[in-house]
Amino acid sequence: MSTNDFYQEIEHTPVPWRQYELHVPLFYPDIMFMNMSILAPTENVRSVLPSKRLKPYRITPWLSALSITAYQYRESDIGPYNEVFIGIPVTIDEETPLFTGSLRKMPKEPKVYSHHLPVTTEIALEVGAEFAGYPKFVADIEFVEEGNRMTCKLRADHQDVLKLSGRMLSTNQFPRHRVHPITYRREYILRSEFVISEREMGFSKNGEDVKLELGDHPIAEELRELNLGKVVSYSYCPHAQGILTPVFESLAG
Repeated sequence: MSTNDFYQEIEHTPVPWRQYELHVPLFYPDIMFMNMSILAPTENVRSVLPSKRLKPYRITPWLSALSITAYQYRESDIGPYNEVFIGIPVTIDEETPLFTGSLRKMPKEPKVYSHHLPVTTEIALEVGAEFAGYPKFVADIEFVEEGNRMTCKLRADHQDVLKLSGRMLSTNQFPRHRVHPITYRREYILRSEFVISEREMGFSKNGEDVKLELGDHPIAEELRELNLGKVVSYSYCPHAQGILTPVFESLAG
């Protein structure tokens, strides 16, 4: 499964589910992704969060961030599929210090509220929705390599949602990283963990390296109404490995 030690000594437990046999945690041995963080007025960002306990990062006194990540899961325990994660970096209960993500470093293990999560397969939808309340729906997600840029095109309900186009940056070695996806189900805040392996990745704060185009789908209109602004950062990773845990924490929302 792996050419390194990323999965060694981790219990990969089979779990019967419907007509399938899943494994917990879920292994993702081959991932490509590109991510952008973009500014939006804090009050606009707060308006889409489902709980007052969830606090968006305060990048400036008036601005917070939205994160869009396009994943190509070329191999996983539930088969290959593509995904676009539209999320909001948050803390729970306590506000971040001002200038988190600009003058101050981001938390080492960020929490990101899952706002929209289109995927390309039914099993990815059903497993994510049933086990952790991920707001998934099936959509068309296509990756196209154009010169030195990678483009992800997202369509749903026969409408364009967005197009994310990023430069295929030169890469450097990045350490192992942990992200805590946050979902909200039946008035409870749920937390999981996604561990990303050591990897070669390109990182940029140059807004010219990434471009976001919004379409005519209702999700695009919602994003447009957030009044998105300046790009905070962009990253491109041609290959990584991942481990997604089940929900391990629940808080009344």
